[in-house]
Parts: sequence; structure tokens; C-alpha cells
Amino acid sequence: MNRLWVRLSLAFAAIIVITFGAIMFTARRFFNDSNLRSLALSYFERPAGLVNLLEEHYANHGGWQGVSPLLEGTDSALFFTATRRRVLILTDPEGQVLYATAGTERPDHLETHQLQQSLPIRSEGQTVGFLDLILQERPLGLLVSHSAPDDVSSGLAEQSSDSMLQMLLIGAILAIVFGVLVSRWLSAPLTHLVYGTQAIARRNLSFRVAEQGSAEMREVSNSFNRMAAALEDAETQRRSMLNDIAHELRTPLTVLEGNLRAILDDVYPLEKAEIARLYDQTRHLHRLVDDLRLLAQAEARQLQLQRSPRDLTVLLGEVAELFSPLAGEKNISLDTSLPQSSVPAAVDRIRIVQALQNLLTNALQHTPAGGIITLSLRVEDEMAAISVADNGDGIAPEDISRVFDRFYRVDNNRARDTGGVGLGLAIAHALVKAHDGEIEVASPGAGQGSTFTIRLPLAQAGHVQKIAAADKDKRQNQASSKRNQTSVSL
Repeated sequence: MNRLWVRLSLAFAAIIVITFGAIMFTARRFFNDSNLRSLALSYFERPAGLVNLLEEHYANHGGWQGVSPLLEGTDSALFFTATRRRVLILTDPEGQVLYATAGTERPDHLETHQLQQSLPIRSEGQTVGFLDLILQERPLGLLVSHSAPDDVSSGLAEQSSDSMLQMLLIGAILAIVFGVLVSRWLSAPLTHLVYGTQAIARRNLSFRVAEQGSAEMREVSNSFNRMAAALEDAETQRRSMLNDIAHELRTPLTVLEGNLRAILDDVYPLEKAEIARLYDQTRHLHRLVDDLRLLAQAEARQLQLQRSPRDLTVLLGEVAELFSPLAGEKNISLDTSLPQSSVPAAVDRIRIVQALQNLLTNALQHTPAGGIITLSLRVEDEMAAISVADNGDGIAPEDISRVFDRFYRVDNNRARDTGGVGLGLAIAHALVKAHDGEIEVASPGAGQGSTFTIRLPLAQAGHVQKIAAADKDKRQNQASSKRNQTSVSL
């Protein structure tokens, strides 16, 4: 009873029963003697109707001589519209019957109360006759000629009524059977979805349902398959991430364990140099844990940002100035292409600088001596576009989509001390997303350099004055600091 196809079948059956019942009830209420008689009489009273024709005939002939052909023509036309035995009657003003339908029991006279319900026919302001239609109930069915004998008419009517009931019953049965089949067909995709959810619950994330049925069911099935694919991909990434974390943590822990065991076994002397090496490994572990925590907070939108209007032109100049000595040590040229005017954006200065530092660090690691790194800023469609381009190792097309994945390194053979653990670009990606921005990478191919681009929303116009005031204070502080340094040196 709780099955969808059962409920749909019952709904189809109920609709069929109610529909046939309403049709039968309406037919019985409408096709009765009173309604059909009123409908016919109103038809006679219309302009150029039978009443007008009879009035014209009486005026032209001065009486009712020769009226039978006119009434017989109307009588024959009524044969196609009525489903009752009918008697069309014309009387004189006293109720004496002048004409009645042939083949029926003809009354000789109509009573006064009958004449009051009939249509009066007037000529020169006087009533010259009455027109009436008497309907005798006949079972719904085939129309029978009024000239047929009563026993034949009754038999045919009963036979037609039985035939109609049988046809209705057969139609109802076929409709119910068809409704059951259709309901099973409609509910089949839902059954597959149930099997699919059960398979997903059993951790069978590779299960997919067939996309069939109506457009809505196909959309639901397609959404289910996309969800299952996303879950499978997330599970794969989770397992890979756990393996990568375990691998990255295992190396410094192994070094710490081995060196401490060697010190305990008097293999290594307990000297500051050895303790410094152990301390470097603990710092590596601390950085790794902090990076993972930061990345998790940023991706979960739980990282608290202290956003305020900043001039990106000044900010990028500071970052370039910070990295110039590092680039000089590697014989790499760090160029900048910054606009003369301010480019305001509401950002968390520390986090955006961290993202830029990760991009520049990545560029320095993959650019050989003699290479060039360019840090540029421009405005595109109400967005500030920051680019870090280099002419270094480049990225193969198959690696482009995974550059921002955790622990992913394009060159797996690169040493960990030079290539990092593979979290820098993932952190940059998460921090930019946390600022409602976008980050993308482009590269012509391996050995042809790469370009990382960050796009951030520009600050509202009302923030410009705040940015200008903040920059003015900053310049004043810098000037004051320089004066103090000069005084100290003197």
C-alpha cells in the first residue's frame, strides 16, 4: 500500500471512477424532460425561430391552413437533437390541438395549466395559438425513429443502454490496467534510486543509476550520479590526503627518532649542532601542522579575515621589495608592472601577502638562474588582476587541473627542501577564495614558463578616501622613522 506504483494505480482508478460518475450524474441531471423541454422552447423563441415563422404564417394565411409542412420540417430536425420521445403540439387559443407529431399518441385538448406553460403565438396583439413540446423519457442510447413500434424501440433502447454500460466497464478495466502499468513504469526510476542510495550507504561509491524515465526523473538520476561521482572523488582525495600527510609527517619524525636514539646510544654527541638539527625538524613539523590548519579553516569558510580597504599598488610594491634580495641571490630578475594610480580592494593584508608570497616562492623554486619573474597589476571589469609570471619550468597540460591540489607537486623527483610539501599553492587558492576572489594558472607547456593570476573585487567608491588617509599616515610614519634613524646615527 505504501508503494508508489500502488498509490498511483489507486489514484488512476479513483480518477476514472469519479470521472465516469460525474459524467453519468451530469448526463442524468441535464438530459431530463424539464431541461430538454426548456432548451427546445428557448430555441423556438429565438429571432427567426419557429414562433416567428408561425406568426408570419398566420398573418399571411389568415389562419392555420397549410401549417403542417412547416411543423413537420421542424419535427424532423428535432429527431437529431433529442434523446426522448417527443410530441410537438400546436393548439388554438382554447387549447384544441391543431397539430401533433405523427406516430405518437395525439391529445385532443390541452388544459389551461398546460397552456400557461406553452409558448403563445400572437398576431396583431391577440393570441392566436400555443406551441408546446412534450418529452417522454426514453433510456439513453441509440436514437430510434419515432415511426418504429413501441416494443422494437424499447428493445433497442435497452440493448443500447446495456452495450454502453458494458463499454464503460471494459473501458474502466482497461484504464485501470493501463494505470497500473504506467505507475510501475513511472516508479521504476525511483526504485533504482533507492538501490543507489543503499549502495552509497554501503560505501559502494562507484554505483551509478540509469538515467531513464521522464525529464524530471532523468534530472534526478543525473543529479544522483553527479553526487555519487563527487563523493567518490572526495573519498579518493581524502585517502590520498591522509597518505600524503602520513608521508610528510613520517619523514621528520623518523629523523627525530633516529637522531634521538643515536644520542641515547652515544652514537652522536649531545652538542648544540645536533640539537639545532633536531630543532629544525620540529619547526618543519610545526609549519606543516599550521599550514594544514590554515588550509582547513579557509576551505571551510571559518578563517577570520580582518578586511579593510588597501591600495594594491602599494601592497604589491612592498611584496616585490621584500622578495628582491631572494631573487638576487638566485640571479633571477624580479620585475614589476604596477599602475601609477591606486587600485583599492578590501582585503586582509596579512593573508593576501601570504598568498602572494606563496606564488612568488613557487616562481623562485621553478625559475632557473638568469630567469625573469614579473609581478603585475591591472584593472579588468571591476576586478583587480594580479599576475605572477615566470619563464621557468612551466606546467604540462595534464598537470594544470591539479596545480592547486594539496600535496601535489608537478615534479615528484624534486627534493622536499627545494620543492616544498605541496601546500603553498593550495593555501594561496583557499585564501583568494576566502576573499571572494578567483585564482587561475596558465602555461604554454613544460619548459615554457607559467602565469598565476589572482582576481579580487575592487573596493567601493566610498573606501577610496579611507585608503588615501591610511596611505598618508603610512608615509608620514615612514618619514618619521627615517628621521629617527638619522638622529640615532648622528
